[in-house]
Amino acid sequence: MPVYDQVKQALQDILAPELQALKGEIRRLDERINALDAKIDARFREVDTRFKEMEARLTTFEEKIEMRLREVETKLTTLEEKFEARLREMETKIAALDEKFETRFRELDSKFEGLRHEVRTVLEIRERLAALEAKVGITRP
Repeated sequence: MPVYDQVKQALQDILAPELQALKGEIRRLDERINALDAKIDARFREVDTRFKEMEARLTTFEEKIEMRLREVETKLTTLEEKFEARLREMETKIAALDEKFETRFRELDSKFEGLRHEVRTVLEIRERLAALEAKVGITRP
């Protein structure tokens, strides 16, 4: 047998089992990678499901907040209408007494204008506070 064939045979005898062992190790690694891929995919599906659940819960929460805001807006509108109606009643009564109490009427009118401004400011603050409470999730008894 020539030297080349002997060297070739010796290398095959030495390397062939190592190559087979490496191929086996590569197969095991491929299997582990595939198993990890499957786990990762499953985990992503879980996360996607949880995100969808949270999105649904958030949507429900937003709908409740919007409904509550509409209720608050309706109540504020009603209060404002009642308040403005009441102010008109008072202005009518004050106008009837205008000739007798001209000086006093001017003082009261000035005070009512300040009060109107303060009430509107209070209503604006209340709306803002209600909106903030709704955003934060605070409910009042």
